[in-house]
Amino acid sequence: MATQNYILYRTAAFMYQPGYAYIAGETPVIPAAVISAPLGTVIATQLLSSLTGVTAPDGFAYALDAEGTYPPGSIYTPATGYTLSGASTATAGTALTLTLTPDNDGPGADTTVTLSDGSAGGTFSADTVTFNGCTNTARTVTYTPKAAGTITISATNDGSLSNPASLNVVVAAATA
Repeated sequence: MATQNYILYRTAAFMYQPGYAYIAGETPVIPAAVISAPLGTVIATQLLSSLTGVTAPDGFAYALDAEGTYPPGSIYTPATGYTLSGASTATAGTALTLTLTPDNDGPGADTTVTLSDGSAGGTFSADTVTFNGCTNTARTVTYTPKAAGTITISATNDGSLSNPASLNVVVAAATA
């Protein structure tokens, strides 16, 4: 069974309260809490075949880091959403480029995004793209509208990312 590199990172900062001393009868000045390890600190890397049956302790989470980008001590900030961008105008029969980009350091696991034109009849060069775990690499596809009108391109994902706003494209008729 093939193994992949996973990171274990903090989902909450590790804090401590410094000790303090004072003379009896005086009012002590209590020092502020100190962050020892910030949110997102990578604690360890592990080669695992999957996360099935693996439970992260409270305050921690696992993320797939197949490329080994995040060594212990580095900071990983998981994606919470992604963007969908492209031209707002097009011509029927002419391809336009759509770009999908995860935020922060990318999702904690491979995440598939599915594109739709709401049954407008256009064609995507690929109607799905995959964001790899722990990478925020943009993915591009082309979309060729079939006919004039206004179309709405939307994206949904199979992970826990927030989906972006739909992209409205005004399509002009092809000229002869």
